[in-house]
Amino acid sequence: MPKLPFLTRKSLGLLLICANASAAEVALGETPSADGTQNLTEVVVTASKRPQELRDVADSVTAFTGADLEALGAQSLEDYVGRAPGVIFNAATPGVSNVTIRGIGTATVYPDQGQATTGIYLNDIPLTDPGFAMGIPDIDVFDVQRVEVLRGPQGTLFGTATLGGAVNYILNPVSLDAYDARVSAGLFKTDNGDQTGYMVKGAANLPLVTDKFGIRLTAIKRFEPGYLDNVGIGRNSSNTQQIEDFRLNALWKLNDKVSVNFFSFYDQLNNGDGFYNFVQLGELKRDTFIAETSKFTNIVNSLKVEADLSFATLTLLGANSQKKQDSNSDLTLYFDDVPTSGPAAARTDSTSFEGRLTSPNSRTFEWLAGIYHGQFSEYYPSPSIQDGVDVFFFSVDYHSLETSEFAEATYHFSDKWRATAGGRHYNIDFKTETIDQPLGSPPSGVNGSGTASGFSPKVSLTFEPNKNFMAYALVSRGFRSGGVNLVPPLSGFATPATYGPDSLINYEVGVRPSWLDHRLTLDSTVFFIDWSDIQVRLNRPDGYSYAANAGKAHNKGWENSLYWRPIDSLDLQVNATYLDAKLAQGLDLGNGTVVPEGSTLPGASKWTTSEVATYHWTGDHKPFLSVSHRYVSSALSAFGILQATGGSLPVGNYNLFDARAGLNFGSFDVSAYCNNIADTRAVTAAQAAGPYTQNFLVRPRTVGVQFDWHL
Repeated sequence: MPKLPFLTRKSLGLLLICANASAAEVALGETPSADGTQNLTEVVVTASKRPQELRDVADSVTAFTGADLEALGAQSLEDYVGRAPGVIFNAATPGVSNVTIRGIGTATVYPDQGQATTGIYLNDIPLTDPGFAMGIPDIDVFDVQRVEVLRGPQGTLFGTATLGGAVNYILNPVSLDAYDARVSAGLFKTDNGDQTGYMVKGAANLPLVTDKFGIRLTAIKRFEPGYLDNVGIGRNSSNTQQIEDFRLNALWKLNDKVSVNFFSFYDQLNNGDGFYNFVQLGELKRDTFIAETSKFTNIVNSLKVEADLSFATLTLLGANSQKKQDSNSDLTLYFDDVPTSGPAAARTDSTSFEGRLTSPNSRTFEWLAGIYHGQFSEYYPSPSIQDGVDVFFFSVDYHSLETSEFAEATYHFSDKWRATAGGRHYNIDFKTETIDQPLGSPPSGVNGSGTASGFSPKVSLTFEPNKNFMAYALVSRGFRSGGVNLVPPLSGFATPATYGPDSLINYEVGVRPSWLDHRLTLDSTVFFIDWSDIQVRLNRPDGYSYAANAGKAHNKGWENSLYWRPIDSLDLQVNATYLDAKLAQGLDLGNGTVVPEGSTLPGASKWTTSEVATYHWTGDHKPFLSVSHRYVSSALSAFGILQATGGSLPVGNYNLFDARAGLNFGSFDVSAYCNNIADTRAVTAAQAAGPYTQNFLVRPRTVGVQFDWHL
């Protein structure tokens, strides 16, 4: 490999901490209308932490129901989340890939700062790390009731890490009065892949004591073949994936007023190699000294108590989540071409508690109030190994504590008008200790701590004259935790010891008309976002990089989602988003690069669209055919990154086409599909490493068959 100038090991360690580490607005359920045709049933969501029909929520929410996800053949975020208006999935290394909402982000490969800008939740349990992202869970959507994608900041009800929005997985609940079981299995082949992929999934609901106690069990195993050939280790199709997922959900109904729910979740992802190709080596090629393996483990245990107090519902939700990241990186480029590996074993432990009171739904006055307490710790040791010798050891030990109080109330002025106001007061304390030790030298390190507090308000006004039209105006705020800079002081250069939270204010107006007895619906939203004190990574003269609050941006856009059922057998969905996300002031990166005012934010594609057409035939076997398309316009991967040949690293600018067809045989279904029909080399994220441009690509054309059985 070509040699690179030596980089400071600490800067490299910080880099590795990060680097390794159908969009339906309504469900496809059917109810007969007055004229005998079939129209659409509403989805009930809990985006406002109370049950509401989706189209009544004065916020931008896309709900992918279990039926939607099954119709798409979806398994991971890449299969569906980018079909929501205003959402882009920056597929990079599985396990640490970004979800970017409304262009709120500063990199595409991984969260280049600390905390991500999109919150990830599982049954309302936060899974986003306050510190450096050790993992971004990508939960298999088998046996999921729905996935709610909340677009725009959610600082009032969900708290930190929801600058752009949030993704909340809602799993199928336990039924206390009905047995249920389902099995799904499939085989598939990917172009340029030597192996056959497979998946086996099963779920069972067992009401062990009718109306009193029951459990729901889910198990998932997937193998996805690789498609990149690593010439350095002589292995074709090296970037394989193995996924295992186990869930236990137990519900005990003590009486008509009180229930207790225990939930346990285990998910493990094993990557056989890195997922970026070296552009200069040719199509679907990479070249490393070792296989860059990575294993991400997520473990969640939670206990939820709900009690009907008549005047309100009391919800107590306590959870412990643990993440493990075991990875190995090829550091040869950074050590003068001396073969060097960088094994890492990161661990996080997070304990959270939320208690809230929620009033019953009312046409007069509704309210909720709650408290939140979150404690988080993270340890990341990262040695550099040459011939079995640790030539440079680096580690990070991070701790944080967040407490907050939140409330929200809605007043109905009349049957047509209502107003909502709420807010969240928060306090975050954090501290970090580092150790770095070159071979033969005594250990040294940087210790630091900080605190941040603030208030995130939310105000909305809604006009709903009838069930065929709703309009709203919303102002909301989101925020992200700060942190400590892990670099030593430099004489003559004022490196900030900490960086503070960044925040944004979101202004949006939306309309939701429907026609033809809800057979034609539209969701249209315009927004303007004022993002200040953006957390960015800057550079020092000695080669170290550090975090600072140095940016300001204005994001504005128009999101549209249209659903039309022209005849009972045909469903049409179209989503389109226009986004203009630009720096409102210039940004000096400190390495001779100045990003001028008016530059587009990384990954903020100006246009994104998705379309799905599904035709259902009548008959004994209910055949169906579904075709879909997605378009993402061009964008840049990050601030100030240059290719080996010069110029910024481009991402996006691709079209993807998928097709799926199936038959029903009573309790048995069979379907066949082809994803990425045109075998497009779509670049979703990119980075530079010395003379190499490293692109992350959408999986090549994949053809498969799937079998489903349900009780």
